[in-house]
Amino acid sequence: MTPPSPPVVPPKVTPRGQRLLITQACLFGILVIFGMAYALLELFSSPGLGLSVTRLLLSASFVALAFVENSLRCEGIQSPEPELIADPGAQSRPRRQLLPPNVQAWLNYFHQHVATTVITAGLALAFAISNLADTTPVDPSNVPSLTVSAVFILLCFALLLIERMLSFKVVRGWQYQQEHIGLARALLSIFILLSLALLGAMLSPALALWTVKLATLIPLLMAFEYLLRALGALAHPLPAESEPRFLTRSLLTALYQWPLRPLVFLLSAFHQRFGIDLRQIQAFRLMAKKLLPVTCGIAALGWLLSGLTEITLHQRGVYERFGRPTAILQPGLHAGLPWPFGRIIAVENGTVHELQLSDNTQVSQAETPPDSAEGPAPQSSWRLWDNDHATDQSQVIASAAMDSQNFQMVNTDIRLIWRVGLTDKDALNSQYQTQDLPGLIRSVARQVLMTQFASKQLDELLDEQRATLATTLSQQIQQRLTALNTGVELLFTRIEAIHPPAGAADAYHGVQAAQIAGNALIAREKGYAATVASEAQRNAQTGMHSAQATAAENLSRAQAAATNFAAEEQAWHLAGDAFITERRYQILSQTLAHTPLLILDAHLQGANQPVLDLRQFPALTDSTAPQKASTK
Repeated sequence: MTPPSPPVVPPKVTPRGQRLLITQACLFGILVIFGMAYALLELFSSPGLGLSVTRLLLSASFVALAFVENSLRCEGIQSPEPELIADPGAQSRPRRQLLPPNVQAWLNYFHQHVATTVITAGLALAFAISNLADTTPVDPSNVPSLTVSAVFILLCFALLLIERMLSFKVVRGWQYQQEHIGLARALLSIFILLSLALLGAMLSPALALWTVKLATLIPLLMAFEYLLRALGALAHPLPAESEPRFLTRSLLTALYQWPLRPLVFLLSAFHQRFGIDLRQIQAFRLMAKKLLPVTCGIAALGWLLSGLTEITLHQRGVYERFGRPTAILQPGLHAGLPWPFGRIIAVENGTVHELQLSDNTQVSQAETPPDSAEGPAPQSSWRLWDNDHATDQSQVIASAAMDSQNFQMVNTDIRLIWRVGLTDKDALNSQYQTQDLPGLIRSVARQVLMTQFASKQLDELLDEQRATLATTLSQQIQQRLTALNTGVELLFTRIEAIHPPAGAADAYHGVQAAQIAGNALIAREKGYAATVASEAQRNAQTGMHSAQATAAENLSRAQAAATNFAAEEQAWHLAGDAFITERRYQILSQTLAHTPLLILDAHLQGANQPVLDLRQFPALTDSTAPQKASTK
C-alpha cells in the first residue's frame, strides 16, 4: 500500500511578490477598460486621437503584463496545476502518455515558461504595428480636452515616483532590479510623449499624431525583443529542475541611463555572454571614454560644414540668412551660416523649357528601328487634320451658321519656349512669387488663347499667317507674366497645328451623304405621290363609270318591268279570270319544266295495286349517288 502523498503547499509570497500580484491585477483591469474603449472607438470609427492613444496604451499594457508575468515566474510565484488541485493523489498514479516524452516535456515547458510571454508580446506587437500603419487623418474638431492631458501628467508623476523608489538604492538579493527600473523608465518616456502629444493636439493635430506614433516605437521594439527571446528560449528549452530564464530583458530599456555608455554596455554584455572581458583592453577603455566627445565633435563639425554649398554650372543660388533672401550666388563653392540659420536655394540659370498647352503629353512609344529616308514617313510626323494627335487641345471659337451666331470646336497644338529670366530680380520672383511655374504659364496662355480665338472663325484662323499669330500670342502672354512678377522670360511661341477636330472629316462626309440621301428620298417620295394620285384618279373614274352603267341598266329593267305590269294589268281588265288562270298555268309550266315528277293515280281499284319500281330512281335508294332529274 503506497503512502498518501503530502498535500500541495502553495509557495510563500514575499512582499515584492505581493506588489507584483497587485500590479498584475491592475494591468488586467487597465486592459479590460482600454479594450472596451478600443472596441467602442472602432465601432463608431472616431477620426480623432483617441484610437491611436488607445492602441498605444494597449500595446504598453501588454508589454508591462509580459514583464510582470515573467517576473512572477522567476520569483517562483505560480499557481499550482489544476489537475493537482482537483486530485492531490493524481501525482502518485501513472498517467497515460499520448505523446512521446520529449514532445510532452517541450509542451510543458512552453506552457509554463513561454506561452504567456509569446501571447502578450504578440498582442503588443500587433497593436503597435496597427497604430503605425494607420493613415487616417486627425479631425481638428475632435481633440482631447485638457482634463485628459492632466490625467496623463499625473500618471507621469506617479511613474516618476515609482522609478525613483526603484532606483533609490540597490536591494540585495534582487537579481532583476535593473530590468524593473528600465521598464519604469520606458513607460515613463511613453507617457511623457503621450502627454506632450495631447497638449500639442490643440495647436497641431498632425504633429500630435506623429508624436503618438513616435511613442509607439518604444513598445514595438520592446515587444519584438521579448518575442525573439521567447522564441529563442523555445528553441533551447531548459531542464525542469533548472532556474527559469528571465525572458523580458530589453536592450532598449538598458540604455535608459546617464551618461550614455553604449560601448561599455556592449562590452559588459559580451563578457556576461561569452566570458571574455574586453574591458581590460586599454584601447577599448579609451574608446569607451572618448566615444561621446568624439561623436559630438564630429556632429558639430558636420553641422558647421552644412554652411558650405556647391552650386553647379546650370544653376544659381538664392542665399537666405535667417529666412530672408540676401544675395544671388553664381555657380561655384560658397560658404555661409550653417543650417538652419543659412541656406541656399537652387534656381535655374538659363535652362530652356518647352511647355505644351494641352494636358495630354506625347505618348511614349516603344523603341522601334529608325525609318529609312526612302520609306514612308512615320505616323508621328503626320500633320493631316483628319488624324488624331495626343498633343492637341480643343478650343472654342466663333462661328456663323445660317446668319446666326454660334460656336464650334478647333484643335490646336501650341507650345511655349520659356526660361527663368537671367536677372537677379527674375530669380527671386520665380522662387518666391509663384509655386508652380509651368502651371501658371499654361493657365495664362490659355486665357490669352481664349481671348484671341473668341472673335475669330475657322476660316480666318486657317488663312491667317502662323508667324503673325505666334508673335501676337507671345507678346500678350509675356505682358501678363510680367504683370504677375513671375520672373519668366518667354522666348517664342510655336504653333504646330491649327485644324478642325479629327472627327470633322468623317462628319463632313456624313453630312454630304445625308444631303444626297435626303434629296433622293424627296424625289422618290414625290414620284410615289404622283403614282398614288394617278392611281386614285383612275380608280375614281372607273368606279364612276361603273356606277353610271349599273344605274342605266337598273333603270332599263325597271322601265321594262313597269311596261309588262301595265300590259298585264290591261289584259286582266279585259279578260278577267281567264287571264289569271292562263297566267297561273304559264307560271307552273315554266316552274315545273325542269322538275322530275311521279304521278300516282289513287283511283285504281281491284287486285291490281300500283307498283313503284324504285330501280329507276337511284337517288331515292342511294344517298351517295348523284341526283338526276327524270321526266318519266
